[in-house]
Amino acid sequence: MNESQAQHVAHRVIVDLTTQLDLTHFDDSLRSVAAGRAARRQAVTSALRGVADASQSRLIPLLERLRRRGDVAEYERFIIVNRFVVGATPAGIRALAAAPDVATISEETPPTGSALAVVRADVTNLDSVSWALRAIGGREGLDGHGGVVGIIDAGASAAHEQLRQNFRGGNTSWFNPSAPTSTPTDILRGHGTGVLSAAIGRTIGVAPGARWIACVGLPDGHYNNIALTQCAEWMIATGQPDILINPWQLPEPGCDRSLQRIVAVWRLAEILPVFAAGNYGPEPRSDRSPSNYGFSVGAVARGDRLFARSSRGPNSCDRSIYPTIVAPGSAVPVAYPLTPSSYIRTDGSSVAAGLVAGAAALLLQRHPDASVAELEEALRAGAVDLGPRGPDNDFGYGRLSVPGALKALDRIRSAAKPSSSTVRPMQQ
Repeated sequence: MNESQAQHVAHRVIVDLTTQLDLTHFDDSLRSVAAGRAARRQAVTSALRGVADASQSRLIPLLERLRRRGDVAEYERFIIVNRFVVGATPAGIRALAAAPDVATISEETPPTGSALAVVRADVTNLDSVSWALRAIGGREGLDGHGGVVGIIDAGASAAHEQLRQNFRGGNTSWFNPSAPTSTPTDILRGHGTGVLSAAIGRTIGVAPGARWIACVGLPDGHYNNIALTQCAEWMIATGQPDILINPWQLPEPGCDRSLQRIVAVWRLAEILPVFAAGNYGPEPRSDRSPSNYGFSVGAVARGDRLFARSSRGPNSCDRSIYPTIVAPGSAVPVAYPLTPSSYIRTDGSSVAAGLVAGAAALLLQRHPDASVAELEEALRAGAVDLGPRGPDNDFGYGRLSVPGALKALDRIRSAAKPSSSTVRPMQQ
């Protein structure tokens, strides 16, 4: 392709606008009202949409003029971050960059190595009870009923016996922006299926009574900033899970804040994002984003030995403890979508994150009105301390304990009961 031809080729870019919802101020306003989970999510999405509609409407006439001129092929609007994804020629991109409402323009990320946090997988027969489930203290008579667990991954299978019965179903439970299909599939390597089965599998999961939804945000297992934006938006506007598993990392080590606003919006809408800490150990400072600005989960083997490749801290973004906690992540039996009854043993922080997500669903069953912050505090406070006394940059606050987290949340919720004179109900 010569230079003249290249000037007429459209490239996909992310166009972020200058006006964004003030998340801190909006969070403060929500704290002054007694907002249930559903009402809070509606308030957050309405506020995001209001900000986006106002400024996006000013840019749409320019996009339409550029489309008629042949310099814009397509565009898509988003609210989780006030942005467009635009297919535009170099001339179209220059015209957009000059618009006063445009803050930044970012190129679509090229394919890199796998972003999925998995190390190895061996074919196995199914154990009667997973050692990982025993290690975290079982289910304490709960099953996660009433909770919804989401996942952003390369796919998930609703055909497997562990996941068939608790897929939420309908047209708001599965989204593949790259290749739209009506049925959840996981044809790449079974990563999403395995992680979900650890969280909510019918017999091997921590919370078999919870339902699940999924979005393909890592096409072919690779990080793509546009696919991730599409899934992030779908999760808050359509899927709306209570807990969201993110068993992947950005390609480069260290602190990359490009997804920080997305994570903050999920939390604002009372969606608990649970991140795999990564498998880049044993070196210190082997953390990656976005797990280093979220609730990150490292991995341990049997006997509470640290999994050798579990990523370590300190946190590159703020020097805090990393990972947040650890959970079983070595030779854990999980579902594998080769057949509806195939299983593997897998290693890594992805499956550990799945176990923590399942535990969070149990906490929500016990206390349906618990906030994201309260769930995170309970998981930290209830963890079994490992390694040096107190939090450290190998084990975080300790190994996941379902009984410990439930007791901690009981205490937190008891102390947090508001006085009727200080909190007013949210207007519907």
